[in-house]
Amino acid sequence: MLITDFAATRRKHIAWNISQNPTTITIHRKEKIRNGGGYEENEKDLPPVTVRIFVSRSQIPQTVSNLAGTKQTDKMYSLLADEHADIKAGPNVMDRFEALGETFEVISVQPQVVQGVTVGFQADLERVK
Repeated sequence: MLITDFAATRRKHIAWNISQNPTTITIHRKEKIRNGGGYEENEKDLPPVTVRIFVSRSQIPQTVSNLAGTKQTDKMYSLLADEHADIKAGPNVMDRFEALGETFEVISVQPQVVQGVTVGFQADLERVK
């Protein structure tokens, strides 16, 4: 009984937070799925979901190095979604969407858990061109 009350309260907090600045997004997912001895790339658009996108921290511009080269970034974006959102990040999946006149890619996803119950998700985003 008590677990449900904490989970329900936290879900209400997340819903209220999203409602303060909601954005509806449609995630385009590219996923590599094991198929025999190799991988098959699967692409699909997921149903629209309402989330809140926010700048999680501003910082002095820094250079980020990756396999393709280097890039400069000055803002870190995050996303808050309810427990029903289908958002993934990892080596075999790439979620990307357009919002606020920009294109974003999901870098990592952290489930928001209250006593073993998932009540929402927070994701780190990267603004891409």
